[in-house]
Amino acid sequence: MVPSGRAPGRTRQIRIVHDIPGRLRLRLPRQATGDGVPQAVRAVSGVISCEWSPLTRSLLVVYGPEASVEAIVAEVQGAAAVGARVDVEARAGARVTDLPSFGAAVSGAFGELDRRVREVTRDRVGLGGLLPSALAMWAVREVMLGRAAPLAWSTALWYAHGLFRDYNTPPS
Repeated sequence: MVPSGRAPGRTRQIRIVHDIPGRLRLRLPRQATGDGVPQAVRAVSGVISCEWSPLTRSLLVVYGPEASVEAIVAEVQGAAAVGARVDVEARAGARVTDLPSFGAAVSGAFGELDRRVREVTRDRVGLGGLLPSALAMWAVREVMLGRAAPLAWSTALWYAHGLFRDYNTPPS
């Protein structure tokens, strides 16, 4: 019997939860052996770090350009004693489709808005530069007009932007 909320077959395979260049998060099935996996993955050429969380059964791998996702996944499969195949070609979908629906909607909307801003500015600026600049100009304007006061909503917006930027920007 498949546990509630899980698709049949997903409990026996390694899932690519998050994949951006240089950063990969994998989720191992319950029956997979997690012991020794980080050490095996760290041995892959180009892997910078590998952290295993037994609580979430996830593996976070940070890697350089000389490493390939295919090699990392193959090493995880061997070290975790999991025979199920992982469709590495479908990993691009892991960027949005494996997020909760609200997270996927927000990420997709802001991604599209960022794409449009970059298109209009001929790739000179994106939301990551435009939003902080606009908030800074607005803050300077408020100070110059003598209307400086605690800005609870803008502070929250600034922190949200910072967190989103820090956790969703690919490494250089």
